[in-house]
Amino acid sequence: MFNTGFVLKLGNGSCWSFIATPDTRSWVEKFATVIGLTVDDQNMNHNSNRMFFLQRHSEKDRCDELNPLIFSKIKTNLPTNGWNGVDFGALKLWTHKGIPDIVCEIEHTRSHELDIIKMWTALYGIYLKSFDSGGLILHGAIVEINERGVLLAGPGGAGKSTLSNRLPFNWRVLSDDQSLVVLDNQNSYLAHPVPTWSNHLWHGSKQSWNIKCHVPLTAIFFIEQSSSDKIVPMGQGQAAVYINNSSTEVINPIWWNMDMGKKNAVKKKIFDNACDMARAVPAYILRNSLNGRFWNEMEKVL
Repeated sequence: MFNTGFVLKLGNGSCWSFIATPDTRSWVEKFATVIGLTVDDQNMNHNSNRMFFLQRHSEKDRCDELNPLIFSKIKTNLPTNGWNGVDFGALKLWTHKGIPDIVCEIEHTRSHELDIIKMWTALYGIYLKSFDSGGLILHGAIVEINERGVLLAGPGGAGKSTLSNRLPFNWRVLSDDQSLVVLDNQNSYLAHPVPTWSNHLWHGSKQSWNIKCHVPLTAIFFIEQSSSDKIVPMGQGQAAVYINNSSTEVINPIWWNMDMGKKNAVKKKIFDNACDMARAVPAYILRNSLNGRFWNEMEKVL
């Protein structure tokens, strides 16, 4: 029997109900704490997408089709055939073309590191679903000023966290590594913070990230270290390439677990969505110095 209660509602109105079996409940509660979810049974509804979490007990449970016994455990109206799985070892994601729901089979472990990796991996299911409605997961920090969200984008080690920490008090930092951007029915992009998983994995961070929080995305700044602070506007073509690369950097770990057909389909969605985003959201190169007031240059174009 499944227990319910954790709900993730995104800025575009899409809603995810996290549903656990008794043997995955404690792990789901830990997951919910990290991403800032609280028990919210009142918002559970039949229109929400569902993410089911159940424990995979042994190597015998590893197979290319969803085990029929799962449906007897779930006791719900999921189709019994047509599921596609992506196996990450500690967690296997099952998706279906006909419905938005996701089934996650998770290995039973007593390792903090593997628990974090499973949480990190579980969100890939939501990222992939968000691609269908124009969204993207991006390698960028979300910062906000006067209710305007800005993305500081760059690969690992580019200085996203450093720049975020240097911002003055009138700026608010929502995330310092990755961001989920969704597209609403008004064709506006909304940015959600995503945990800095590396801090949880290697530094034992206890920080909670409110993934439900979102701000309008008004600009993207691709950061470059420089001897002086300067903003360089980007054309739509260049911006599309940079946005595509930023999203691909985040999704890259799952390529190895996909067959060529699935991989190419996801790559096409990312590229198409990147082109659309580049047309709608201004993008710039942010050349920043070690001690300069780079935020003044950003504010000039916002």
